Amino acid sequence: MEYLEAVLAAQGCRLVVVDSAEVTDDLVRDMVEVFASFCAGFYRRRSARRRAEMAVVVAGKVQAP
Repeated sequence: MEYLEAVLAAQGCRLVVVDSAEVTDDLVRDMVEVFASFCAGFYRRRSARRRAEMAVVVAGKVQAP
């Protein structure tokens, strides 16, 4: 929970817990799934950008006959 609060605080956000009984299981599991989803999207975009950059480099090295 402390890591989550630190990440949110660094972004200028805060976490408000309504029912502290669910914090240990449901909230943590849900937040891990949300972060995993965001990270997957980020790395997918970065990977696509790198592939596109590499294609441009390779296309620039190939000379037309």
